[in-house]
Amino acid sequence: MLSLDFWVLVLAGALASATPIVLAGLGETVLQRAGQFNLGIEGIMICGALAGVLGSAAAGPFAGAGFGVLAGVLLGFVFALGCLAGIDVVLVGVALTMLGVGVSTFVFQSWVPSGRTNLSVPTLPAMSVPGLSQLPGIGPLFSSIGVLTYAAGALAVLTWWVLRWTRFGLRIRAVGDSPDVAAVRGVPVSRYRAVAALIAGGFAGLAGAALSLSAIGSFSPGMSGGRGFIALAVVVVARRAPLGVLAGALLFAVPDSLGLLGQTRDTGLPVEALHALPYLVTFVVVCFESRHRMRLRQDTAI
Repeated sequence: MLSLDFWVLVLAGALASATPIVLAGLGETVLQRAGQFNLGIEGIMICGALAGVLGSAAAGPFAGAGFGVLAGVLLGFVFALGCLAGIDVVLVGVALTMLGVGVSTFVFQSWVPSGRTNLSVPTLPAMSVPGLSQLPGIGPLFSSIGVLTYAAGALAVLTWWVLRWTRFGLRIRAVGDSPDVAAVRGVPVSRYRAVAALIAGGFAGLAGAALSLSAIGSFSPGMSGGRGFIALAVVVVARRAPLGVLAGALLFAVPDSLGLLGQTRDTGLPVEALHALPYLVTFVVVCFESRHRMRLRQDTAI
C-alpha cells in the first residue's frame, strides 16, 4: 500500500511536469482559435529550453525565461512567414520541429563539446504557499511549487479572459470560425493569424525554458521528450478551452510523475511500463476524443 507521502510526491511532480504542457497548450489554443495549428511546438520548446539555459548562464534564471520567450517568438515569426507565403501549415510545422532540434543540438555541442561535463545554471525559485505549506501530510506539496507553475495557472485565466471578453479575443475567434465573414467585416485575417503565431511561439518558448530552468538547470538534446506533441493532444482534448488545458495537462502529467518516481520507489510495476504511461494515456484519450467527434458529425448529418 503506497503512503500519503508517496502520493504527495506524485502530485508535486505532476504539477512540475504539467507546467510546460500548460504553457505550450495555451499558446496553441490561441493559434487554433485563429484557425491554424502548429506541429512545430516540439522544435520551439527545445530551442526555448536551450535559450533559457544560455540566458540564465549570462544574466540569471528570470533573464533565461525571457530568452526562452524571445526564441519562441522568433520561431513563431518563422511559422507566420511560412504560412503567409502559402506553404502548407503541416509542412511548416514539421520543418520547424526539425529546424529546432537541429539548431539546438548544434549550438549546444558548440557550447559544450562532447567529452566535457554539462554545465549547470541557476534555476527559477520555488514558492511556498503561506499557511498551506505547514499542513501535516500534504504540506510539502505547497512548499516546492515553482514560480512558473503559478505563472502557468495565472496565464490560463488571463488567456481565457482575453479570448472571452476582449475585442482582440473576439477578432481572434472570428478569423478562426469564419475568416471570410471576418474579412468582409474589415478584420485583417492574415495579420491576426500572424499575431496568434507569435503569441503561440512565445508560450512554447517559455514552456521550453520551464523544462530546463524549473529544476535541473541544464540542457540536453531531446530533453523535451515529445511534450510538444502531448501539448497538441491536450489542446484537442480540452477542445481549445484555456481552462480545459489546465485539467488536460494534469491528466497526462500524473502518469509522467509516476514514471519518474518509479525509478526510485517500488510501485509494483516495471519502470518501462511507467515511462510508457503518459504516451499510452495520450493515445487512448485522443482516440476517444476523435471517436466522440466522429459521432457528433454523424448525428449532425442525420
